[in-house]
Amino acid sequence: MEYKEFIDQVKVDLPERLSGTLEGAMVNETQVNKLQGLSYDGISIVPEDSIMGLTMDMQPYFQMLSGGMDYESVMERIADTAAVTYAERPAFTVEFIECYEAVKDRLMIQLIGREGNEEILQRIPHHPIEDMEVVYRLHVQDTADGRATALVTNAMLEHYGITAEQLQQDAFVSALSHEPYEIKTIAEIINELVGAEVIPKGELPVYVASNKERMNGAGVIAYPGFMEDATKRLGGNFYVLPSSIHEVILVPDTFEISSRELQDMVKAINAEQVKPKDKLSDRVYHYDCKEKIFERADKYESRKLNQELDRGSFRSSVLETLRGNQKGFSESSHRNGVAPRRDETVL
Repeated sequence: MEYKEFIDQVKVDLPERLSGTLEGAMVNETQVNKLQGLSYDGISIVPEDSIMGLTMDMQPYFQMLSGGMDYESVMERIADTAAVTYAERPAFTVEFIECYEAVKDRLMIQLIGREGNEEILQRIPHHPIEDMEVVYRLHVQDTADGRATALVTNAMLEHYGITAEQLQQDAFVSALSHEPYEIKTIAEIINELVGAEVIPKGELPVYVASNKERMNGAGVIAYPGFMEDATKRLGGNFYVLPSSIHEVILVPDTFEISSRELQDMVKAINAEQVKPKDKLSDRVYHYDCKEKIFERADKYESRKLNQELDRGSFRSSVLETLRGNQKGFSESSHRNGVAPRRDETVL
């Protein structure tokens, strides 16, 4: 049986296995669009007299069937999971989610990589930061596993009758109020976890930035005032390493390590330790506190080189090198009885 055939069969057989509040529910095929490559084709289950239900990814159940579990047992698993999931669904109403004034104080921001999210970005409001994007979520409810959130879509924006700029402004006000950023050294974080000063203050001057919940906290780099505060903590310019969508690492650019080495380290960690759903970017970024510019590290280095060329410092150093080389060549030539060519230019 192919996956599409499996979903078609589930649509037919599942309704008669649903009971309680899901008895008589409509079961349809649906596509669920999620960030970080987690979109899936599955089913939706909507109870009678309701416009809100739940969606389920059918791939795990199809794998159970392909792995040898009989069809009836798979269907029982689906029905049981649907009942539990629906009972534990976030307790919000359609009226609540449809009223912008009711939800704008629950807005959150999330920073994601543009690569791999191109398709869903067409359907949601977003604002670019280099090759990353700020997107917006609604904090629906706290749960035993953390919290339930909903991604803000273009359709929701149209329903609310607001612009993407208004959404961005309100989201940062809400985020600063409910999820303020923290900038701590790795030593501070370890000492807090252990409950003792196992690493002396001043050692490991590498910083971690996130929100207090350490959930979708990489977006704090977009908060108003963040870069200025980070500059004070780090004492000047710094690199930003995208550890994951949950936090970033800040490294003073006074360290004797190149941006290329930092980028190689980020790529290796992403490949070996970061789950695909949590990956932010393989790039390394830089904040120039004098110019107040956040950019990719390679752009920063290119910009600084161009500035040096414009000032003539690079040209002067090249000319001095050429003069020194020519003087040495001329003296050597005369010592060896070799006359300079007539078309040589003396600098």
